[in-house]
Amino acid sequence: MSYLTLKEASEATGLNEATIRRLCKKTESIPFIEMKKGKQGVMYTIHANYLFDVYPPSKLVKTDDYTRVYNDSTGLDKPPLQDYTALLEAKDEIIQLLKNETAYLRAENTGLREENRELKLLPSPTSISDAPLSETPIDQQPDKKSFWQRLFG
Repeated sequence: MSYLTLKEASEATGLNEATIRRLCKKTESIPFIEMKKGKQGVMYTIHANYLFDVYPPSKLVKTDDYTRVYNDSTGLDKPPLQDYTALLEAKDEIIQLLKNETAYLRAENTGLREENRELKLLPSPTSISDAPLSETPIDQQPDKKSFWQRLFG
C-alpha cells in the first residue's frame, strides 16, 4: 500500500496541508492513516487511494514524482481490492441491515393495509349528529334583541 506525506498529498490534490491534516484527524480516516517517524519527528502519512477517493487529484499523479512511504508488512504486488476488504465488509453489513429494515417495513405496511381493508368492510357507524334534530330549547326562545336595539330602539 502506498502512503503519501501531507506535503505530497497537498501537492497531488492542490489543497492546503491543513485541509489534508483535518482529513487525517477524522474518525473515519483512521484506518487509512499511519504515523511515520521522519527527520522532524512524527508525521502523518495517508493512503493514496483513500486520499484520491475523498479529494480527486488536481493533476495526473506520476509515481516517480513522489517519494512513497511503504507499509513494511505489505508488498507492492498486492491487488488493490484487498486494500478495501474492511470497507467492503462494513458496506455489506450496512446493506444487509438496510435489507432487513426494508423487509420489516414492507411486512408492517402489508399488515396495515390488511387492517385498513378490514376497517373499510365494517358497516359505517350511525352518528347521532346525522339524525334530524328536533327543536331544541334554544330554537323555542323568542328572538332576542341585541343590546344596542334594546338600548336605542
